[in-house]
Amino acid sequence: MIPALDAFAFEILAEDLGTDDASDFLTSFEALLTGRIQRIERALQAQDEEAITEALLSLQASAAMAGAAQLQASATHALMQQPMRSTPPGPLVRKLQGQADMFKDALVTFHHIGYSPITHMHMPPRSKLS
Repeated sequence: MIPALDAFAFEILAEDLGTDDASDFLTSFEALLTGRIQRIERALQAQDEEAITEALLSLQASAAMAGAAQLQASATHALMQQPMRSTPPGPLVRKLQGQADMFKDALVTFHHIGYSPITHMHMPPRSKLS
């Protein structure tokens, strides 16, 4: 099963940007998520192939960076549908909204348990490693 939030993607982002900036990116991604899905819905309703492609690529790329693996997979799958303008908006939008909700729930848990870079991730005390 594809995770709602892939912590390994966050680790990579944190290594590249630093933990604080990576956390800020996740916060921004979450804040923009509803708007991104609405943009996809509007493009599908208008049957505008270019707008659909742009909106799905935006979600796909940002979801990949944020570790929103389900959203990334759904955007990738939708991009493979040809022609995209014939995709009914309802089912795809409901799926994306559900996955966005699961991502948001996973993010709350992720922040609640705390995060430190891969070298410090929830490691047991050294005495237990021996």
